[in-house]
Amino acid sequence: MPPDGRPLEVKRESTSLKINPELWKEAKIQAIRDDMELSQLVEKAILEYLEKYEHEPKSKRK
Repeated sequence: MPPDGRPLEVKRESTSLKINPELWKEAKIQAIRDDMELSQLVEKAILEYLEKYEHEPKSKRK
């Protein structure tokens, strides 16, 4: 099991989104530097963002 406690085999959802091309390029470069797939980097960023607000009341969220 990975360090984040999630099972190794998780169903993945395909999606599309609109994003600043420069930001996307930097994310791809960072994923290469970290020896990970871009989807892993994006998933990690989303998880970290959600964990930040996990215990915060909805009324205090932006």
